[in-house]
Amino acid sequence: MRWLDPADQARLKGLGFAPRRLAAPLAAGRHRTLSRGFSREFSQHRPYAPGDETRGIDWKAYARLDRWYVREHRAEDRVRLAVLLDATGSMAFSGAGRAPKFDAARRAAAALAWIALAQGDEAGLVRVGGAGKSVVPARAGASHLAAVDAALDAASCAADADLGAALESAAERLPPRAAVVVISDLLGDSARVLKALRRLAAGRRELRVLRILDPDEREFPFEGPAIVEGLEGGRLALDATAVGSAYRDAFARQEEVYRQSLRRAGVPYVESEASSWLTALARLLTP
Repeated sequence: MRWLDPADQARLKGLGFAPRRLAAPLAAGRHRTLSRGFSREFSQHRPYAPGDETRGIDWKAYARLDRWYVREHRAEDRVRLAVLLDATGSMAFSGAGRAPKFDAARRAAAALAWIALAQGDEAGLVRVGGAGKSVVPARAGASHLAAVDAALDAASCAADADLGAALESAAERLPPRAAVVVISDLLGDSARVLKALRRLAAGRRELRVLRILDPDEREFPFEGPAIVEGLEGGRLALDATAVGSAYRDAFARQEEVYRQSLRRAGVPYVESEASSWLTALARLLTP
């Protein structure tokens, strides 16, 4: 995998994903069973393998293809995880000598998929804005990780995407009763972004948010005359020394708005610098 190396996988082995509201109806434990189920919700076909139960064989498919296939169904207690990856223009930002935030976000997305699939759940990817494959449908099985990794590799940021609108569009496509993790810098109109996050949490979904930032975005360590070029469009000439204090105050206010609003909504929320994404992810997943 490009976006999750063996060292990170080793560090992830102690982590698990156990949605609170989605897991509540289960009889006991985080997941009652991790095996394939025969509930009414069809998932996919796969070739028959020795040891499979004969009741799972699709005899109609055998009659057409002269080969045995098993009908897989989504186990009733299997969690469906949707990872929403922010690919709007601001995610391409990086301070001097650092990798773009988008790289850390892709690594965190790969880690979430790895965790879900390792514990027998389903994982899918939804790109919010940007370019590349927009959706990788949620599937179970270790082999599905390659599809997620390939989509992450092909994804790129786009300057003209509006985060609030892109999140609202994603909310319309997600199924109910899904676990949703948004990985984003949340830079944009905070009121519209929060409105979109509320929509993502509707339909009995369980939402968590991982905010990834570059240190320069919070600290604004610039001085003197400067020309600021927005990654999502726009160009502004300013005196960085004169506006620095006001910028830092405004940024801190936005951070507090997100913290307070998401806490009131009962949405787990963690902020992180790009270099600390794995530590932040562990905090997000800890009950």
